[in-house]
Amino acid sequence: MSRSTTFREQDDNTQTVTEESPEEEFATFIHSIYNYGLGFIALTVLLWVLISVATIDMPRLLPVPPYVLIIVIFIIMVVLNCIPKAAYCTPCNWILATIVVVCTILAGGCLVYSFSLLTVVLMVVLATVVVLILNFSGAKCPQQLLPGGICSTSLMMVLLVFLVVIGIIQVSTGSRLALHIFMITLFVMLIVAIPIQAQFNHGRMIIVEVVPKNHLIICILTLYLHSVMFFCCLCYLTTIGDEEVDSTE
Repeated sequence: MSRSTTFREQDDNTQTVTEESPEEEFATFIHSIYNYGLGFIALTVLLWVLISVATIDMPRLLPVPPYVLIIVIFIIMVVLNCIPKAAYCTPCNWILATIVVVCTILAGGCLVYSFSLLTVVLMVVLATVVVLILNFSGAKCPQQLLPGGICSTSLMMVLLVFLVVIGIIQVSTGSRLALHIFMITLFVMLIVAIPIQAQFNHGRMIIVEVVPKNHLIICILTLYLHSVMFFCCLCYLTTIGDEEVDSTE
């Protein structure tokens, strides 16, 4: 046997050992979603706690209004979802993910700044518990009990359009009522969307095929943004309650 043949056999054996089965690849995909997603969430919460402790005036320090950062996040997520190459091309995808995380930390810092440390910690704990329950439900509960069908998808599309319209009205007019409606609508959307996304992450959405290479960064950022937005909604809902108490007094 020639030396080249021996090397070729060794290469074939190496490829056989290193290749993952579809099941192993998908398990790695799921683990990566939660590992990176929870890492981003932990970093964000840590920085927000520091902002709250140090009482850093984020609205004054930012050169642009927070909604500009939110628009940047929205545009990046649209790009990642609509341009497949952007979602799996390294390092482009991770650069975009980093921009999303940085913009989220800065925009959320403007909200956290106005709350006490105790409120921030309590809302983090509450958001963590609820988001974990919703994700676990999407991953493990019988699909008959979960949103994800045509009706749920249609509802999400209607709510998304409504959210965009209300958001434009709020930015244009500065209406407090429009902001209340926006945040309450977003809260309802998240309650529906988180279990749907969890089903997708775990390959339970029969009508949609999961491609780990294409969907990894999107799923990581979706898990991250869902958790962050849910926390922000909870924080904002406490302000609505405080306003009602003040008005009655």
